[in-house]
Amino acid sequence: MLEIKPYSPVYKEDMQKVCLNTAYATAYEPVERNYLLNSYCDYYVDNEPETCFAAVDENGTAQGYIICAPDFKKFIKQAKPYIRQSKKSGFDHYCEGIAERLALRAFSRSYPAHFHIDINGNFQGKGTGTQLMNTLLDTLKSKNVKGVMLITGSGNVDAIRFYRRFGFKTVIGKGPAAVMGLKLR
Repeated sequence: MLEIKPYSPVYKEDMQKVCLNTAYATAYEPVERNYLLNSYCDYYVDNEPETCFAAVDENGTAQGYIICAPDFKKFIKQAKPYIRQSKKSGFDHYCEGIAERLALRAFSRSYPAHFHIDINGNFQGKGTGTQLMNTLLDTLKSKNVKGVMLITGSGNVDAIRFYRRFGFKTVIGKGPAAVMGLKLR
């Protein structure tokens, strides 16, 4: 059983590994690593630690996380150095990042927060995702955040089913990605 703990810099390297482990086969190649960590991990733990949580095993190793930017306007201003760094990963990744930020921006009035959740494979299916999600949602509600959204693959049926259990609704579900949102107040 993993314990959910508030983010601490001692978990950063473990969380980076989780980000890469749960991505695709080439995630550890330098260009891909640069893109993934700058786009989906480092900004959040460096700038939004109060809304980042680690799922930690008995050895003190983070095996999963949920990381969140509770305010899109703040995120888009502070993420510029990470975006510039991820541009070095090539035109395809640059375009993917633009598309993701445009989708987030389009719905940021209703859903100002967005998050990423990842858990190493051998720790999935044991309630860790539910614990992480409940911890984040409780934290966002306590901060009076209006709503939260995420982007996932439109064909990722298991993930979509997981998010729907918490009340997330599909905002856009056409094409390769689904944008889902949850009103918190």
